[in-house]
Amino acid sequence: MPTVNVNIQPAIISWALSQTSEEKLGTKLVENIKHWLDGTKSPTFNQIEDFSKKSHIPLGYFFLQTPPVEQISLLEYRTLDSIELTNPSRNLIDTIHEMEAVQEWMVNYRKEWNYDTISVVGSLKGITDISVIADTIRKDLGLNVEWYKDCGNPSEAFNKVRGLLEECGIVVMMNGIVGKNTHRALDVNEFRAFAMVNEWAPLIFINGADSAGGRLFSLFHEVVHLWIGENDLYNDRRYSANGIKPIEVTCNAVAGELMVPKTVFLEKWNNNTNDDTHEKIKELARMFRCSGSVIARRALDNKKIDQNVYNKVIADAIEAYIQAKQEKSSGGDYYRVARSKLDGVFVRAICESVNSGRTSFTEAYRLTNTTSKTFSEVASGLGGVLW
Repeated sequence: MPTVNVNIQPAIISWALSQTSEEKLGTKLVENIKHWLDGTKSPTFNQIEDFSKKSHIPLGYFFLQTPPVEQISLLEYRTLDSIELTNPSRNLIDTIHEMEAVQEWMVNYRKEWNYDTISVVGSLKGITDISVIADTIRKDLGLNVEWYKDCGNPSEAFNKVRGLLEECGIVVMMNGIVGKNTHRALDVNEFRAFAMVNEWAPLIFINGADSAGGRLFSLFHEVVHLWIGENDLYNDRRYSANGIKPIEVTCNAVAGELMVPKTVFLEKWNNNTNDDTHEKIKELARMFRCSGSVIARRALDNKKIDQNVYNKVIADAIEAYIQAKQEKSSGGDYYRVARSKLDGVFVRAICESVNSGRTSFTEAYRLTNTTSKTFSEVASGLGGVLW
């Protein structure tokens, strides 16, 4: 079969190259790209297909006359300005698109089945009082002030809050990779979570690559965004209070109050006789079922430690996270991991829609990143029933 050369606009090749890294493409492909750009060679269809697969850029984009303008409005709501989000990765872009599809499906489902809108969304719009917001969220979710005492660790605390959000009708999805592609890991340095406001199907996505404590804080941070009624792309690893928009200061403060109530924190801190501040922070982190970074932020805000101590705690936490990621094995119960990525309400809705004939199995597999072999098992573990 003869080799088929294709005519690809140089501007498209340059744009595609800017969307990925040379390391992902490999030396041979990078050398070919250089020749395509200087006009000494023309690409073959197979080479462009290889470029598409390695860069995760849709094949059709390569045959456009000008680079596509991808409208990703969520990027406007990033917590911190950063180089990473000036040029978002294909992994982030594809994850956002995937969650947009989930949300769109859920909106259509709830409208079709005559569900009510989710009343908590935007219910605190314009409110800035930290105590008022925290108390309202506690009341809406049925959380008492020291709710964390019923949990053994940050992961249990996360699951407890996630379950309460599901009861409110809020979709909470989590993944550390794009879809089910283990070669496309999400980068916690690029983003930790995002929230997509919608009165029919508000959605929170948590970057599963984050630490357990980080995921819990991100969840509460995005909860506040939903109650205030503003989208968010959370990309702050240092629990900042300066250099960010006022709404982010508010969301961080409320998340801190929900996890570590000020009155309880001050009592426990003052009663703790440990002279080693770093050890004291670790002890309180275990007590509140959260990360040391959150305790350090509370201590800094309440003038119990200075900025240098806080910076050291954050730096140590990031280093520990990196070390843990390097040592972590890739094993684990497949079905348990698959279920942890999905929202229970969403999966049960899909099962109901499949049973009624409104949604095909193929669509169900696509939306849940499962297969015909795994969908039923994953769904049943989340309370989904298939007839």
